[in-house]
Amino acid sequence: MYKPLPYPTPDVDPRLTNVVSQLKTLRRQIDDAEWNDKPVAKAKRDKLSTLKKLVNAGVLWEPKF
Repeated sequence: MYKPLPYPTPDVDPRLTNVVSQLKTLRRQIDDAEWNDKPVAKAKRDKLSTLKKLVNAGVLWEPKF
C-alpha cells in the first residue's frame, strides 16, 4: 500500500535547514560585525567553517535534531 510522503521535498520539510542559507546569513553577520569593529565570537567562526565544509562536501540540507 502506497503512503504519500508528508513532505515531498526538502525545502518544505520543517525538520531540515538549508545549509547554504545558514552560511550566507552567518557570513553576513560576521562581515557586518567586523565592519563595525565589533568582536566576533570564536563559536560563530567555527560554525561558519563547519558550514563551509558541509557545502564543499555537497551537503545542502541539515537535520535540526
